[in-house]
Amino acid sequence: MAVCETGSFTKAASELFITQPAVSRHVQGLEHLYGVELFERRGRRIVLTANGEILRAKARELFALHAEVESLFDEIVELKRGRISIAASASIATYILPPAIAAFRKQFPGVTIEQLSGNTHAVKQLVGSGEADIGFGGAAGVETRQLIRTLVHRERLEIVARTDSAISRKKVVTPEDMLEYDFVWREKGTQTRLYVRELFKNTPLQEPGVVVQRVATAKRFAQVEGYLTALPYSAVKREVEDGRLAILNVPGFDFTMDFNAFVSAGRRLGTAAQAFLQHLLNREDFTHSRNLRKLLQMGE
Repeated sequence: MAVCETGSFTKAASELFITQPAVSRHVQGLEHLYGVELFERRGRRIVLTANGEILRAKARELFALHAEVESLFDEIVELKRGRISIAASASIATYILPPAIAAFRKQFPGVTIEQLSGNTHAVKQLVGSGEADIGFGGAAGVETRQLIRTLVHRERLEIVARTDSAISRKKVVTPEDMLEYDFVWREKGTQTRLYVRELFKNTPLQEPGVVVQRVATAKRFAQVEGYLTALPYSAVKREVEDGRLAILNVPGFDFTMDFNAFVSAGRRLGTAAQAFLQHLLNREDFTHSRNLRKLLQMGE
């Protein structure tokens, strides 16, 4: 481009801080590569041939594209733009992540965040396939070498019922007491289902009567007379505090819900995803957020 602008090999060499023979070799190399003449002499000036004009036009397009790509990556590095896909199980997606995502978006409004929901099995599949950058789900399920996981949150699983129901007034509730009610189970593959099955293992109740996939649905059932369910405390905290639901005292039902964060073992996290994990590390949404350092180290 310097030869085009100056009309001289010597002036081009001066602008580029190289020798005139070096400029000539570069031009000859291009002409040899494309099999056409790019310049011709007109008196003391060097001018472009028709083929040279074509190359100059395309070169300008390439330079503009390079500048655009460079600017784009500068913006990504500075988080002026970017995209993160997060897969999360129902409790995490509904009750824990929204405030963290909102705070992150306030700091980096140019970053788009897509949140995908499903049970832990689905979350692992989404991260493993590359559809999600980061996953949050329960500890249930089979280990896989495709994913790296770390514990990020732990909370109690509570059995709840409508506050004005007869069972809510009992100081102590047994599994046998609960047989008089319809217990709402979660779907297969969830920690909650495993723990509920353990609760009723020595009772006649071995098969669920109602199975739901959404935490919100199970919680709504619990507010109907005659129904009970088990949910993480974060999912029922508001309803317990405002008196719509009561936590039952069930001796022996002392289960905690462990939630893990997942990333792919074979892919490097993008700049925006790393920034989001760092953001969570600095907040208190998760009880074990410090463990996210393990996933951040994988992205270094």
